[in-house]
Amino acid sequence: MFRDVHRLALTYHWGRGEILSLPLLHRQRYLMLIEAEQDTDLFSSLGEELR
Repeated sequence: MFRDVHRLALTYHWGRGEILSLPLLHRQRYLMLIEAEQDTDLFSSLGEELR
């Protein structure tokens, strides 16, 4: 839970109270979006290294 709050706070600049007031499903969806974006960035950078 602390890691999730940390990641959401860093990404969206929300406070702890705002994050914890979100329904669990919403928090999970936001975390999935963050992960998907990081994966995209990772694969893009790997592709650039191969060129």
